[in-house]
Amino acid sequence: MVKRKRQASVTETDDHRDEVVDSLTPASASSRQQQGTLEDRGQSESPARQASERSPQQPAAAPSLVNVLPSITRKVTACVACRKNKTRCDMPENGPPCVRCRRRSLSCVLNRSLQSLVEDTKNVEHLRTDVQNLHQTIDIICQTLDLQPPRPLLITGNENECTRETNRLEGECDAGPTEGCEVSPPESPTAVQAPIDTFLDIAKHGTPNSTKIPSGVTRGNGRADLISKGIITLETAEQLLRRYYSRLDHFLYGICGENRDMDHLRKDAPTLLAAICTVSALHDPQDQETYEACNREFRSQVARSLFEKRDVEYLRALCIASFWLADASRILSSDGIRRAADMRLHRSFDSLLGIHPPEYSSPSSSSPIVAADRIRLWYLLFVCDQHLSILHNRDSLLRNDKDIAVSLLLIMGQVRDVLGSDKEMQLPSALTHQITNYSRQLDRWFTRFSALFVTNAHIGDFPRRGLELHYQFGKLYLGHQVFKGLRGNPIPVHFLSAAHMAHEATVTIFEMILNDPKMSENLVGMPHYFHVMIAFAGHLLLEICHNHHVQLNIDLSGELHLISAVLGVFRKIDCITYHPLRRMAPGLNRKLSETVTMLGLDIQHAGITGGPDPSVQPLESMHDIFPLGSSEPPVDDFLFTDMGESTFPDLVSSFMP
Repeated sequence: MVKRKRQASVTETDDHRDEVVDSLTPASASSRQQQGTLEDRGQSESPARQASERSPQQPAAAPSLVNVLPSITRKVTACVACRKNKTRCDMPENGPPCVRCRRRSLSCVLNRSLQSLVEDTKNVEHLRTDVQNLHQTIDIICQTLDLQPPRPLLITGNENECTRETNRLEGECDAGPTEGCEVSPPESPTAVQAPIDTFLDIAKHGTPNSTKIPSGVTRGNGRADLISKGIITLETAEQLLRRYYSRLDHFLYGICGENRDMDHLRKDAPTLLAAICTVSALHDPQDQETYEACNREFRSQVARSLFEKRDVEYLRALCIASFWLADASRILSSDGIRRAADMRLHRSFDSLLGIHPPEYSSPSSSSPIVAADRIRLWYLLFVCDQHLSILHNRDSLLRNDKDIAVSLLLIMGQVRDVLGSDKEMQLPSALTHQITNYSRQLDRWFTRFSALFVTNAHIGDFPRRGLELHYQFGKLYLGHQVFKGLRGNPIPVHFLSAAHMAHEATVTIFEMILNDPKMSENLVGMPHYFHVMIAFAGHLLLEICHNHHVQLNIDLSGELHLISAVLGVFRKIDCITYHPLRRMAPGLNRKLSETVTMLGLDIQHAGITGGPDPSVQPLESMHDIFPLGSSEPPVDDFLFTDMGESTFPDLVSSFMP
């Protein structure tokens, strides 16, 4: 009996093993016998299946995870206990326990591990497809709304794309070990010893790495550039440089200089190369992807260099980017001013004039040509700082001095300090004469300098036109002060002349854009300060039309037609999503439609006749310029992330009803 029982047990085990093997093999012998008729009729199995049976050891070229797993030809429906006893297992649809195990109070386990593995793998493949479809949908939505596209997927299976993404993430970290943050000592000594000099002299002997790092050497030497990293090709970089040198650099009076070729930039100034490529790509409607890649690399290099000592070329990169990259201008300008102070850049004036003895002059600025270049660089930093102080309602970082001889910006700085642009209170009547005095100073400034500007071979008459725009911006900035704190109330009589001045400035700005083709051509190219002031002029003009058109005797039809026509000019200009012009126009269009609605005018018929120019489009064309239901950011929000108060929150909201 024992022997029989042992043999039966062995037989049962063998049968169970055969059954498991049958369940794991791609096609059991019994199943093939049942399909004999099909095989004789048409060889229903695929050639790939037959090839795999003939050579089961031969791997596929690129099998997916599902293909390498064994196929499941029969679902497991019996529990372990019933399979062991070879009895019928009545499993309900909702799963264990089966009828037999429930009646005998047995543990009912349905072994579906292999089957579940295959099903889970298929679910992962389906999930991958769903995520890709969702990503494509989000990408389409972002393109429709002109928003920043989502980051690329890392599960696309594209090894090259994953490798580039990995290299980008790794490149954001410093390649070498982190040293202590240096105190950023000045490049050239001062005539009088400063308190920090004693500390630096003592502390440098106790610095662990002081003997390892030669003077003037930074960790940035030898760092890879965006070409060696594979971010852009050499041909693309050369094209971007040609575009910048041939046009954009002349808006900043040739501060970069055409003598800086590709080899020099790659070897000695990779950050300057990244800045030039970023700014150049910003001004080409076909280079949005290039702009995103270059901008990402430029920001990465600047972030890594925060605590490192850099040279004048790095400072030049910060200056160039500050004028055009509106979403980072304030941060870059602040860092540039700090580094300019560390380099004693302002002492180049004395070096050029020979005021200081040679021992107090920096070796890098001993040449008159180099000293003149450093002076021009300092002036551009000063101009950018003054621009940002106006746009952000803040004090300038660099000291205002009449010897600097930047008269217009100094006048506007005095307007900010005296009239208080950061205050929402209504101006007292005692400031009437002060406003008149500032207006006369602006007139004298324009009369003095308007004859000095000549036509540029690369940007045409923009130097002269830019001077006129700056003059109108000054009038606008001065005159808008009288609208503060009114909250829709009438303008005080003693401020009517200043209000008329602000209104005339806004109209002149928009007429220059509309009537001068060269001006409209340079809208893509000029620094972002112009775009912000143009947006503010349009916003103020619409507020005046809404609240004060009767008091100022304004022709609503002509004013609304003018704004609508300028919006048509903006619509025809092709630029990438990140350009300030693309981001401000929809907000102005929405503000225009809101003003027309609040005035109780019909968009289809308001002011169609009597426009200032026969070429001006009727107001009904606003629907074609930008959809009124568009979800583009309004003008108050168009200036990006880090520029919290760049859109004149006090200058605009203070006189809104």
